[in-house]
Amino acid sequence: MADPERNQSLLDFKNKLLESREWEAKLKALRLEIKGLQHDFDVSEDNIKALQSVGQIIGEVLKQLDEERCKQLHPRTRE
Repeated sequence: MADPERNQSLLDFKNKLLESREWEAKLKALRLEIKGLQHDFDVSEDNIKALQSVGQIIGEVLKQLDEERCKQLHPRTRE
């Protein structure tokens, strides 16, 4: 291999190596971003589950109150 060809090959190699390192850095940044987004998603999911639980409890209480109100408004007459 002639000297100019060798130099060009080394230059190409260096450029590709730098490009590869840049892509690795971008990939690392994206992985960190995904990790943060996953954490935010998990927190949101937990909040939704808690809200559903509270809603279910409220629904059960309202159902009991509604049944009691119906009994008070329409008492059964015994014959």
